[in-house]
Amino acid sequence: MQLRDKIAMVTGAGSGLGREISLAFAREGARVFATDIDARSAAETASECARATAGAVSCRCDVADSHSVKEAFARLDEAMGGIDVLVNNAGIVHSEPAYLEHVNRTQAQQIAETMAGGPITTHWRTIELLTDEMFDRMLRVHLHGTFYCTREALPRMRAQGRGGRIVNMGSIMGTASMLGAPDYCAAKGAILAFTRATAREAASYDVLVNAIAPGYVETPLLVNVEPATKQLIALQTPLRRLGEPADVAAAAVYLAGPGGKFVTGQVLSPNGGIHMSQ
Repeated sequence: MQLRDKIAMVTGAGSGLGREISLAFAREGARVFATDIDARSAAETASECARATAGAVSCRCDVADSHSVKEAFARLDEAMGGIDVLVNNAGIVHSEPAYLEHVNRTQAQQIAETMAGGPITTHWRTIELLTDEMFDRMLRVHLHGTFYCTREALPRMRAQGRGGRIVNMGSIMGTASMLGAPDYCAAKGAILAFTRATAREAASYDVLVNAIAPGYVETPLLVNVEPATKQLIALQTPLRRLGEPADVAAAAVYLAGPGGKFVTGQVLSPNGGIHMSQ
């Protein structure tokens, strides 16, 4: 029970990594405050968490909206009375059909051109295809959301006088900057820099701030990735598989628990070895 009696807020808790992290925290004794833009999915996660450790609560929260974040933290104060751990997990990928079709087609054609031994004549052009709205939404959810929630959590953790933990969700896309998602890479890279800056600022009152930078993990965010592309990624990964949500949840438990008490400003990257220079 590494997180016994801890109060943990998880954003994007309704599915994928956020749901798995919430459940892992509850199994370790934490009272989970599960938030998601989808109130119903957040409630389902909280209900399941409560089966492991009583006292889980849910709340709708759009992390891209600072007013929504403030309301969620007010609900946290009312329902939980404090916060020990914040996991900034909420995130999105693009779902625009035309954009996804371009990404999948370009990847397939470049693979074919490479296998044929010829020059690459099919070009990505994803930066050119991104609209203002697409780029802005990506950064607002990932980067602004991380900032808004951190801004609310820090004064609460400081006032409590018992320190705290913040775990931000990065990605190998924030360091390796792989093809097909330049705005996602920008957002995740910025989160890693923000993590380090926050870790330095909050160290004086014992709030430890770290990031997890997963590789490719089987979650709903990969729903639009072609099966052949997933197979290729697995073949490029030394451990020969994509990650599972539990692999990332275990990293979050470590950073939030007693084992991570001398770790701050760091990036823990469960990626199966696909990115060796993290």
